Amino acid sequence: MRKTLIGLAALAMASSANAAVVVNFVQGASPLSAGFTVFENFEGYTNGQLLAGATNARAYSATQVGTAARPAFNSTGNFGAALGGAPSSYTVNFGPTRAFSFVLGSLDTYNSLTLLFSNGTTQTFNGAQIALGADADGNQVQADSNGRVSYTAQAGDPSIVGATFASTGFSFEFDDLATLANSPVPEPATWAMFLLGFGIAGRSMRRRKALGVAAFS
Repeated sequence: MRKTLIGLAALAMASSANAAVVVNFVQGASPLSAGFTVFENFEGYTNGQLLAGATNARAYSATQVGTAARPAFNSTGNFGAALGGAPSSYTVNFGPTRAFSFVLGSLDTYNSLTLLFSNGTTQTFNGAQIALGADADGNQVQADSNGRVSYTAQAGDPSIVGATFASTGFSFEFDDLATLANSPVPEPATWAMFLLGFGIAGRSMRRRKALGVAAFS
């Protein structure tokens, strides 16, 4: 039975500011959630080609025995893989968004994901944290280590603007990188303005109400 596993990943930020994202992992086959748009499916690469800006991370059109396995669910065509055996990472940047999602394959303890935020801070998830509730055992066919994962920034926290996939072993497989369309997170200053506006509106309504009562008493 497919389960949706949700948790708050309140991990330490690289700066003095703290933040948390909601991690949502849907095991096995599932459609892309409403509002998300895939911006990278690796179809523009040839089999085995180095990913743009990557270090030892490549695109593949099929499982490479002993190297990289296609995610067991939700992946067609090419997929990306941060390889092992040498330092390996792939960084992707995108416009400010409230949520980032991708198809995950055969999660391992030696995989890591770092989210990049609009205020210059970062948040790193180790293999056990990338998809909360998943088994980071490298299984290439089971739903508990293959599925769709998303990260959602909370109100008042900085927007997500990029991600780095890294692995120290074979391998970290991913596909269909997606963001929530037109959804930057309001920054703290913006929220303060909203709250100030609500406060002014509330005081104005109370004042009008008080004046109205006085006029009819």
